[in-house]
Amino acid sequence: MKYVLFIATDPAGEPADESPEAWVEKWNGRGVRVEGMPLKPVAETRTVRARGDQVLVTDGPFAETAEWIAGYDLVEAADLDEAIEVAASHPMATAGRIEIRPVEPVDLGPGTGNVPHEGDAPASRFLGILRTDPGAPPFTPDPAAVAAWVRDGLASGRYLGGEHLCPVRDATLVRRRGGELLITDGAYTDGPEWVSGIVFVDGTWQEAVDYLARCPMARSGAAELREFWRDFS
Repeated sequence: MKYVLFIATDPAGEPADESPEAWVEKWNGRGVRVEGMPLKPVAETRTVRARGDQVLVTDGPFAETAEWIAGYDLVEAADLDEAIEVAASHPMATAGRIEIRPVEPVDLGPGTGNVPHEGDAPASRFLGILRTDPGAPPFTPDPAAVAAWVRDGLASGRYLGGEHLCPVRDATLVRRRGGELLITDGAYTDGPEWVSGIVFVDGTWQEAVDYLARCPMARSGAAELREFWRDFS
């Protein structure tokens, strides 16, 4: 079973006593961690929404919250218990908070597969974080339209892969405070907007924005465009 771990900040977090590098080495060595990358600060986010014939691009995240996603990790665990063990041992479980989301496989047909990449070196420059928007007009994306968007992105080099996530009701939040492990149901932050999927997007800022603006899910939600850190060693 695949799980995405959203590594989030938390103003109430405590100093971590271990480096992320040791955590990465441990779970890579066990064959559990598949990949992961840190993201540049949330202040550098651009949010893309499509409403009718308009494309709305704003600076900053879709929702103003004290907690924000600082990176992600993809793990292949036997079950949720093992995914919790992985998340609980992450330094950001102490310094921040970690949301565990099961991946929901979606088959969009031939020619829509992810582009293989080498673990922590994805070829994409950006992570697109797809979010729900309860204030958006009702819209149900057509799977055929989503498949066409993916194929167009693969042909142009804009789209390099993605993961569709199970609903937020299946999310598990992991934190460690005062040495005590806290495990609760729910997302990394309270709010009516939640992450429904992630996509890896390459190109310039403008090319990435233009591509996400054509995403069918941007009509019923919003797409946050976040740039990966590359020189973080």
